[in-house]
Amino acid sequence: MRWSARYSTGIQQIDEQHQMLFQMSEHYRETLDAGEGAAVYGLMLESLDDYARGHFGIEEQCMFRYQCPAAGVNSAAHGHFLKAIGEFQERFAAKGFHRADARRLLDYIDKWLSSHIGRIDTQLRKCLEADAGN
Repeated sequence: MRWSARYSTGIQQIDEQHQMLFQMSEHYRETLDAGEGAAVYGLMLESLDDYARGHFGIEEQCMFRYQCPAAGVNSAAHGHFLKAIGEFQERFAAKGFHRADARRLLDYIDKWLSSHIGRIDTQLRKCLEADAGN
């Protein structure tokens, strides 16, 4: 998946972090397609976990600051994401690299990009606009 303006929240720091996630996913897809996915799968999982733990706090603070009605749903979804990444990490630690699991990871991230960022995070934009009007 590629970043487009429809994913914008209106907060530069968050949008840049989201763009980074789009890029991480795309780069890993290319690596996997080139047959080199096994070499960096553990690093990809670690990077996703680090990204999420850093990004989610910033995003949740913004949702709280701008009194975004999606804040609760957003926070709960973040917990589900971290749990899912943890499950991928556990399978990797127990069984090693499996191409099918790496593909499932990419499918999971694509769904996240579309459904979470595209439907929940973008609600921040409306909250910013409402705040600017006050």
